[in-house]
Amino acid sequence: MAYDIKGYTPKQGDIVWINFNPSAGREIRKKRPALVISSDAYNASTGFIQVCPITSTDRTKKGFIELSDEHNVKGSINAMQIKGFDFLSKERAVTYIEKATGAELGMAAQIVSSIFSFDDLMGE
Repeated sequence: MAYDIKGYTPKQGDIVWINFNPSAGREIRKKRPALVISSDAYNASTGFIQVCPITSTDRTKKGFIELSDEHNVKGSINAMQIKGFDFLSKERAVTYIEKATGAELGMAAQIVSSIFSFDDLMGE
């Protein structure tokens, strides 16, 4: 079974609108764009997505990737704050905006990989 919302299944590299509320503590809040980092197969088979929020605040510190000028969305990908969501949930209001560049997705993937130290797991 493949999950979708009105014929759309979020894809890795998509930039989507998503409602981050409810949030707690220092977690990112409100409806905002986010980069889908989970695989197409994971998204379609589970109905969940893993995302990195995009902040409009100017961030030049480690873990933030500035979006290129070619995007409609302006801001920086926060690859240090990965969040998982049920994209089928009406409250999350997931909608497609545009695609990230390969470079942006690649940089986010490197940061996410380093957070979890998968190389250590693989004995590398």
